[in-house]
Amino acid sequence: MNLNGKIIQAGTPVIHADNRSFRYGEGLFETIRLYRGNMSLWDRHWLRLSTSLPQLYFELPKLFSSAQLHDEILELSNRNKCRDAARVRITFFKGEGGLWERPSSAFNYLIQCWPLENKEVSMNENGIELGVFEAGKKSCDSFSHIKSNNYLLYALAAQYAKQQKWNEAIVLNQYGRVCDATIANLFFVADDIIHTPQLSEGCVAGVMRNYLLEQMSKTGIEAREGTYTFEELQEADEIFLTNAFYGIRWVKSIGNKKYNNHKSVRLFQQFVKPLFL
Repeated sequence: MNLNGKIIQAGTPVIHADNRSFRYGEGLFETIRLYRGNMSLWDRHWLRLSTSLPQLYFELPKLFSSAQLHDEILELSNRNKCRDAARVRITFFKGEGGLWERPSSAFNYLIQCWPLENKEVSMNENGIELGVFEAGKKSCDSFSHIKSNNYLLYALAAQYAKQQKWNEAIVLNQYGRVCDATIANLFFVADDIIHTPQLSEGCVAGVMRNYLLEQMSKTGIEAREGTYTFEELQEADEIFLTNAFYGIRWVKSIGNKKYNNHKSVRLFQQFVKPLFL
């Protein structure tokens, strides 16, 4: 692992019992796929980090930069012998302190990376089964787009999905509308138009989501951001999930309703696959 720029043994304790991230979920994280020594969409990952950290009152060191973090990830992947294909997680957290106290340190980061058995990035052959988690709702506020260390709602939604034998769960927002999934943004196709919830609906500002919307706009593929009910989603022709780790996964069913994968396959071939060549 890499803690604040220093390589340490995996499993080494890194936080105190009074750590604010442990106590309050104060912090954020980033997940990246490393493939053949390249981190696709790195600039977008860095942009999300560099804008989200100040929102959570992190005090970034002057010398902390995109190039430094990038190099440290590659160094760690070499140490762990997984530069060919790895899952990378960067966690940012503050030091110790009570709710009203100034933390003992205002900026810490931990880099971890693990080798992947399936090195190649490919779209799922079998569609996934999706359900809706209704026990909790995602708030729509100034922080809802951030990948916060306070991941309670998504963690519970994932556990619920596992109990129900689904592959993923849809998370609704405070208004009962479609937000996103536990580890992915959500898109659907209706009347040949691609739709996705807008950021003000509480969804995480996904790097792959941002990239796909930009590419579709450039190539004349009609895509809209909006507000959608679960019933509208159910009646779609096609549903797919996106994140920076696997790109696109198509949804086979919600309950008894079946979906196709015509557009998602084309989007994967046109925009996602070239990122991992």
